[in-house]
Amino acid sequence: MGNPPNAPWPEQGPQPPYGPPPVPPGPVPPGPPPHGGPPPGPQGWQPGPPPPPRGGGPGLLIALIGGGLVLVLIIVGVVVLAVHSGGDGGDDTAEGGGGAGPRLQVGQIAGGAEAVPNADGSLTMARPGVTSPVVDIYEDFSCPPCGNFDKTNDPMLKQIAVAGEAKVVFHPMVIFGAGTEPQHGNSTRAAAALRCVGDGARWLSYQDALYAHQPSETEQGYDTADLIAWAAPYGLTGDDFKQCVRGQRFAGEVATVSRSYISAGVQGTPTVRVNGRALGNADLQTPDALRRAIEAAS
Repeated sequence: MGNPPNAPWPEQGPQPPYGPPPVPPGPVPPGPPPHGGPPPGPQGWQPGPPPPPRGGGPGLLIALIGGGLVLVLIIVGVVVLAVHSGGDGGDDTAEGGGGAGPRLQVGQIAGGAEAVPNADGSLTMARPGVTSPVVDIYEDFSCPPCGNFDKTNDPMLKQIAVAGEAKVVFHPMVIFGAGTEPQHGNSTRAAAALRCVGDGARWLSYQDALYAHQPSETEQGYDTADLIAWAAPYGLTGDDFKQCVRGQRFAGEVATVSRSYISAGVQGTPTVRVNGRALGNADLQTPDALRRAIEAAS
């Protein structure tokens, strides 16, 4: 089943000189994320007020995290490259309900790359055997810049994965603190629903569907009934998938993983790291700029 095309985003003029905050070099540590409270530090993970309502066009996402003001540039964009599942279109979640997770299945992307869901909720997209460069993308479904990043760069990222030029890893997370609503709840419901998808190709298609229905920063969205309905075109119709989404089975794990990313230095979304080095705003302006930054690390 192919991805629905993302709607074209309107062109806009020169961007103000804002960008993602500097992030200390080094990859996010592998393995299970730490459990417990907020990340260490004198202030911890402090919730901030919701950003002001948007007008009719793209703007800047403003979030207060750990007492620091983060301004992340929205990047405008185009359409996505289709993917398809190698499965039979049935339910890809484990039987039995309860706390069981989905059966993680490798999905085939048109062109020969694979989409491999990981146990921590991330997904790896690469040709078999490709291990470098590693492009890590940290994203929040309530973050407008993340939606625009997906529209802009998703086709190019799939192309380099199919060509064997990079290993791309998507890391869904919640960047908004628990007191920042409706963004925190919207992000949590969407990321938890995505973790209910075990097939890699359907995971990618469902991710695109979540961005296609991204709510505004001031409206409650990603209702569980909608999250279930948007998954149906990709064959995600089984009872266990629906129960997983309705019950928000993975909401706690989403929160734990998100805290681990924040404590490891992710302070705004989207954050892109290539071989552990955080890219600056200039590298994220266009797909060509991002491709050049990835190629420079090869």
